Amino acid sequence: MVKKFNKIEYKGALNVLILDEQGSEFICKCIPGNLSTIILPIRNGIPYFAKPVFFLFLLKRIFQFGFRNKALMSAIVDVVRPKVIISFIDNSSIMGELNSIFPRKLVISVQNGVRVDSNGFFNRNTIISLPHYFSFGDYEKDFYNRHGIEYENIYSSGSLKFSLFVDEYKKHPTNINAVCFISQYWPLDLSSPHKQHCHKIFRKVFINLALWNVSHKQTKVKVAMRNRVHDMYYYDELNFYNKEKVDIIEQSNFSSYRAGFESSVSITMFSTLGFELFGFGKKVLFCGMATNGNFIEDEAVRFFFHKLPNFILLDSLDIAEFNSKINALISMSESEYLEKTKEAREYYMKYGKNKTHNIISEFINDFIN
Repeated sequence: MVKKFNKIEYKGALNVLILDEQGSEFICKCIPGNLSTIILPIRNGIPYFAKPVFFLFLLKRIFQFGFRNKALMSAIVDVVRPKVIISFIDNSSIMGELNSIFPRKLVISVQNGVRVDSNGFFNRNTIISLPHYFSFGDYEKDFYNRHGIEYENIYSSGSLKFSLFVDEYKKHPTNINAVCFISQYWPLDLSSPHKQHCHKIFRKVFINLALWNVSHKQTKVKVAMRNRVHDMYYYDELNFYNKEKVDIIEQSNFSSYRAGFESSVSITMFSTLGFELFGFGKKVLFCGMATNGNFIEDEAVRFFFHKLPNFILLDSLDIAEFNSKINALISMSESEYLEKTKEAREYYMKYGKNKTHNIISEFINDFIN
């Protein structure tokens, strides 16, 4: 597929270059208000500046790096001359490369999703180094050290999106009669063997939830959808859940966050949202390690869950275990739950009094000044 060229307009040197439109609405919340910014779209075409100086820089970088993405990206930085380069892309090699090419600039990656070195969740071969990296928690530092990936610095500061949600969502009601099922639906016929296996797990767990709900009729079951209305597999996902009496939570703004926040328990395989809710102190039941006798012989997946206490982990797909663990979670006091999960919550999602976007903003401001 041939990519189109996207002409980028700008005026003069800028303070901050935001790499990639996706997630830029969240990154913009981290930029001190007095700094000028430009957002560089990179997904739907090849960005360029219609200026002779850009093509001169590009030619120079091609001689240096060859016809590679970092030649284009570094030429753009040469033209824009930002003091700060920041992105919500944290699983791409480009940010580490720019950090090496421009050591006097502040290059920042902000984590946007959980990272597991298994079956496509994270390809260790594409990343050699990281710039200044704002991670969810200490797990990421262990993860990158485990794979020998270098980094400028890692700052455990929680989830940017979740911190923005909490900042905007002033009221925090909890519906004690609601359970949120975080969908991780894949079309079974088009998925890889790994995703087919995951599909079978979360399908069985959802069936167990539906059966459990029969005897808990006063409990509302909400499904936080994976696909948006206009996505290719939206109606496949919708039909999958509409066989049961559940409330469908469409993907829009922070709708999934609200659904989980306003439930007594959320159920997930290994979603980012599940860990965001867990880190904040919400009750979460993880089913990513559940099997029926065939233990997942995947060291990376086991490492991913290794700090979670057993009472919030499903070991099997047996309905008896599901009923026991969800009932125990619902009846457990908040203080007991927080005490038993404290170490794991801080390890996976290190929230503090200062919210993530404020931490990043102060970091940028200190560098600029």
